[in-house]
Amino acid sequence: MIALKSIGENNLNAADRLKQFLDGIDTYITAKNVVATKFNPEFALAETLSLEQMDKLTQDECFNYAYQLYQFADHVSSERAHCENVVRWCKNTLQSIISEALSSGVWDQYAKHDTKVATILRNDELAAKINEWKMTAEGRLDNVKSREYNVRRKADILIEKGKRK
Repeated sequence: MIALKSIGENNLNAADRLKQFLDGIDTYITAKNVVATKFNPEFALAETLSLEQMDKLTQDECFNYAYQLYQFADHVSSERAHCENVVRWCKNTLQSIISEALSSGVWDQYAKHDTKVATILRNDELAAKINEWKMTAEGRLDNVKSREYNVRRKADILIEKGKRK
């Protein structure tokens, strides 16, 4: 059994490695000048227009609000990519931990792979913590994906509305 201090150090090292991984991606994105739009409170105004307000918009306003919504969708897209990167890192790291544990040879040869993995996740605190990060990122990812789609659809609707004015 690993000492508690050692586990804390491993968790910290895993957190540092994840941060280093994500920082490397951010550095690349910044260097290539493909940074997503920062959130702007005006995005909320464009997204929450009532039907009455939409009917009163001029063609130019429809296009301007659509542009803001596309910027918001770009922002949400960068959040989606961030979550996907966390999930990818966690899956890869978990595979390494599980592979190492399985290669120890202390497993019943007739035990199912899923049972072995569940046992490793239950008994290895580092693996459990990384699995928790993965599950959290996957949960966020589900919400962000649908959000991005909905924002883009709203922008498309405003573009079409503007074309008809």
